[in-house]
Amino acid sequence: MSTSTIRPYRRTAPSSWASYLINGDASGLDPADIAAADAWIESLAFGSPVSCEDAGFVGYHDAREFALATDCQTYDFLVSSAD
Repeated sequence: MSTSTIRPYRRTAPSSWASYLINGDASGLDPADIAAADAWIESLAFGSPVSCEDAGFVGYHDAREFALATDCQTYDFLVSSAD
């Protein structure tokens, strides 16, 4: 019998994406920001984050392939995996 385990993951990315990533509210974001946030989420393959907290200004955040150094949040993801 296989079981499923939920594991937490934390990743840091721009604060400006928080409302969009957590609540699906893209107001205030331009299409390029939305595309960058979507590409980052897709690259992680974790699904949507469940919460976030302030990380301050971060030069080398986890979304640096998609956004420049900026004020960031640490996003929390819960990922289910089969054991």
